Amino acid sequence: MASQWYSLTSQKLYLAKILLEQLEQPIEQAQINPKSTILNEAVIQGVIELMLRARGTLVVMIAQHHQQKISEPLPLEELKTRIPYETQDLEDLDMLQSSPTSWWNHLAELEKTLKQPPTPKKTVSADNIIAVSVEDVADRSAKGLQNTLTAMTNFARAVEDRHNEW
Repeated sequence: MASQWYSLTSQKLYLAKILLEQLEQPIEQAQINPKSTILNEAVIQGVIELMLRARGTLVVMIAQHHQQKISEPLPLEELKTRIPYETQDLEDLDMLQSSPTSWWNHLAELEKTLKQPPTPKKTVSADNIIAVSVEDVADRSAKGLQNTLTAMTNFARAVEDRHNEW
């Protein structure tokens, strides 16, 4: 039987998937209709928020599987202190956290962009012609979000399956 926390995590990921399907409108439509651009931004932020909530419930799910009776998301470091022994779940989370291209870090980048105001764009003038490197921003494309969503869904399913063996 699936845990309640797995069900909640799956629900958040499924809702993010449904929202993400709304984003896959042609770019041409967004250029014709400025309202579509605003709607796309709302969808992107909604998808990110749902995935962040899913990440939090996933951490609670892992804690619950290891007999830690918490009901609020914890930072990964605190989860490690509450589970003082080695587990496959913590090893997997460590691996995700250490990989710059993982879904965990992609979500961290997305979360950072939502928490801070956008950086002002530099203008080019005759006095200001200097080569500037391209900003390193989180991938908010439909494909990037879909890849993270798929990876999160697979990870949550793997954790739940591992604990359902018992």
